[in-house]
Amino acid sequence: MKLNSKFRHCSSLFTNLKVWPLGTVVVCLYLTFAGEVIPAQDPPPATEQNYEFVSGTITELPPGRIVVNRAVIGKPAENRTFLITAETKIEGKLRAGARVTVGFKPGDEGDVAVRIIVRSK
Repeated sequence: MKLNSKFRHCSSLFTNLKVWPLGTVVVCLYLTFAGEVIPAQDPPPATEQNYEFVSGTITELPPGRIVVNRAVIGKPAENRTFLITAETKIEGKLRAGARVTVGFKPGDEGDVAVRIIVRSK
C-alpha cells in the first residue's frame, strides 16, 4: 500500500504545543505594529447658534429696534426690545401685530436680534 508522502509524518502533541504559542505571538506582534493608527475625528466647527429665543407679537417697530410682547399663561405679559443690526437675518415682512420668533444675544446696548422669523397666521 502506497501512502501519500505529505501524510507520512503525523504531528505529535509536543510539536503542536511548540508551534501554536509561537504563531500566536507572531500574529499579535504583526497586528500590533502593522496596523495604521487612525487619528481621532476633529470636532465639528462651532456654529454661531448659541443664542436664546423669544416668541410673541410685534407691538412697535421704531427704527433699528423691534418691541415684542410676550404673553405666557400664568405670568404677566412683558415687552422685550431688541436691536436690529446689519447682521440680523429677517425671514418675512415685519409689521405691527405679526407673530415673530426672535433669536437674540445679550449685548452692551441691550439684546441684539440675530434672527427674526415672521410666522404666518
